[in-house]
Amino acid sequence: MNTFRRLLAAISCATVLAAAPAWACGGFFCFTQPVDQSAERILYVHKDGKMTVHIQISYTGDDKSFSWLLPLQKPPVGGGLQPSSDTVFQLLEQATTPQFQLNWKNTNECNVPMCQFASAGGGGETINEGGVKVLLEENVGPYKAVVISGENGSEIVKWLNDNKYIQPKATEGLIDTYAKQKFVFLALQLQKDKGAGDLVPIAVTLDENTPCLPIRLTALATAPDMPIVAWVLDKARAIPKNYLHVEINDAVVDWLSGGNNYKTVVTKAVDLGSGHAFLTEMARKTKDVPIQFAQDSWKASDYEGIKDPADFMAMMFKNQLPRTSQLQGLIKKYIKKDAKFTAVTDQEFYSCIQNYKSDMGGGKCKEYYDSVVALGFDGKAFAKDLNDFLIVPLQQLNADYKAVPYITRLYTTLSANEMTKDPLFATNPDLPDVSNVHSAEATPICDAGSKQATKAKLKFADGTEITYDMPKNTVGQCGNFGGGSPAFGKGTAAIKTEGGQALRKVQVLDEKGPALDIDQSVADKVDAQLNFAKPGTASLTEEFRKSLPPVKWDPYAKGNPGTTGTTGTTTTGGTAAKDSSGCTSGTGANGSNWLAILALLTGLVVWRRRAL
Repeated sequence: MNTFRRLLAAISCATVLAAAPAWACGGFFCFTQPVDQSAERILYVHKDGKMTVHIQISYTGDDKSFSWLLPLQKPPVGGGLQPSSDTVFQLLEQATTPQFQLNWKNTNECNVPMCQFASAGGGGETINEGGVKVLLEENVGPYKAVVISGENGSEIVKWLNDNKYIQPKATEGLIDTYAKQKFVFLALQLQKDKGAGDLVPIAVTLDENTPCLPIRLTALATAPDMPIVAWVLDKARAIPKNYLHVEINDAVVDWLSGGNNYKTVVTKAVDLGSGHAFLTEMARKTKDVPIQFAQDSWKASDYEGIKDPADFMAMMFKNQLPRTSQLQGLIKKYIKKDAKFTAVTDQEFYSCIQNYKSDMGGGKCKEYYDSVVALGFDGKAFAKDLNDFLIVPLQQLNADYKAVPYITRLYTTLSANEMTKDPLFATNPDLPDVSNVHSAEATPICDAGSKQATKAKLKFADGTEITYDMPKNTVGQCGNFGGGSPAFGKGTAAIKTEGGQALRKVQVLDEKGPALDIDQSVADKVDAQLNFAKPGTASLTEEFRKSLPPVKWDPYAKGNPGTTGTTGTTTTGGTAAKDSSGCTSGTGANGSNWLAILALLTGLVVWRRRAL
């Protein structure tokens, strides 16, 4: 049985390779940013009344079995399907990942062990085939893409399977739900001459204003507490419209180990917030978060006439093209490594090719270079792929980033039993910015007669002071407990219970006004009311707001207060409030067509993390 893996907006990064000649770290196989591959990542760009969504697609399995499905409220606008680049997500991660910084007080009598921690288009003829209509069919990068519509799930799944966009029987019910709400479906398969190594992200542009994530389909095959990261580029700070909003209690984060329990903390906070909640990890003006996705000077013509592989790589390095696995994949595709050099690391081999014509090459490098020339090098085809899959999409996003005023990073974790309604997102210009940098003051504490710190007292922004034990496996071995960024998805260590509860606040955010703090005891009740939230209208009635109890939640309380998870049905004011269909709930009632976005690689039986 083939094992498939489906990821949304995940970054694909190669393993850092073994040491090579000193000049190798100037090459394309020297640096990548390792991130968790089990997370779904997606970028929404709202500009000029249209929504462009960048989605990373990763897959392992038989090339011929690859298929991918995306429900959309309506077909992409003309030219609305384009290749994207994994550099998008790598640069977003570098600029927005949460950081935990400790400011140590200097003491002469008590020394701190020093350690470094890691950073955590519509158009064309409509073809009618039975109950399924083909609205669009075109090649997009390595993909054969179709947009179809149908009356019911069984007809759609049959058509997809008949046309080799393989879907399991289990998807029929949920596809039927979207079909009855008049959704259309974008399906991808690889072109005949393409393989899994040719996969690239895809960008979809729609005539929409409000993004939505139909997460219910993902519940068919997911791991517990699946991380989801959504970046939103828009006019103001993005908010979850029909989900609650939570803030975490920094005091339960393991600062002394680089935030290595971050995911555990967020998951617990989300669970205490009804299981349907997002955390704002960063929200700032784009001008204050400089991200250079591309250089304006990049152009395909720099490469089109180059016939020598060493000259081609030298030009890419001169132009400072991004060192990502996507570019590495193109290098491997066009600058082929002979099978007899299988034991040679990519770092050594390709650094040799890159530097062969300089005085830094030599020795075995000539043998490597000669083998590449013997296998043939197509610089013109390489230049075209560079242009289509890297230069054009990154320059377009770079222009969009300069034009759109605000960036928000939202994060949650969801298990299958919590994927019962589709998150809607909106914006609120009245809410404050949110920094991704958390900071605390730290004072080392030594045992009597010792100059080596065994404890640390942390003072947080609200003045709370809590003492923690130093990690035993690093005491006396290394130094600089300066904090760091939680390696995304790896932060699964236990909560620091001496800090109290993972949840600091649970809130309702709306399109205007300040956040509404609610008590954790009514999180499920409020969540049920949010099932009926629609963009452009107040999420809660004034009567319901007045019925809420005062907030008594104490984030520093010890023990295990509160309840966790979601409730399927909650009775409020005599009305049974069931989990809504989210993206499809209320569509048409206020005249808005909401963007629905989901990637489904079928045949998924186990959610697995890619080995880095």
